[in-house]
Amino acid sequence: MKVNRGIGVCVFVLVLWAVAPAAGQHHAPVAPGARETGAAALSRDLDQGKKILIIDVRAPEEFNAGHIPGAVGIPIEELSKRIAEMKVSKDTTIVTVCDHGGRSSRAALELEKLGYKTSSFCRLDAWKKEGHRLEKAEEKAPPEHP
Repeated sequence: MKVNRGIGVCVFVLVLWAVAPAAGQHHAPVAPGARETGAAALSRDLDQGKKILIIDVRAPEEFNAGHIPGAVGIPIEELSKRIAEMKVSKDTTIVTVCDHGGRSSRAALELEKLGYKTSSFCRLDAWKKEGHRLEKAEEKAPPEHP
């Protein structure tokens, strides 16, 4: 009887160990109807000098840890207010970014509702998987003068 209980406990622990990482990785689903710009296409457009406003809608600490070069960090909760303050033309090509597409797809749809014509989203995890460079907040800081 003790052997069976011991095996049962071991199996239970192994199952918890295997499932625990997946349980901690819950991400908001991509919003239906949002247009996606792939990482390769975004990188190509940027390399060709196309004018694109990249808005990273993650939290400030996520943005500071690494973002697409040239991106502006605006948490999704502040997007509609901050985009109005920036006086961005409604014809501006805007790509919103977050890790897995949940927040950025919702942000792209929100921008469309506000009248921005060319709005889409890009997944930062795809950007990283394809080997594109990230910029960190400290890289943008001006050099100190003695």
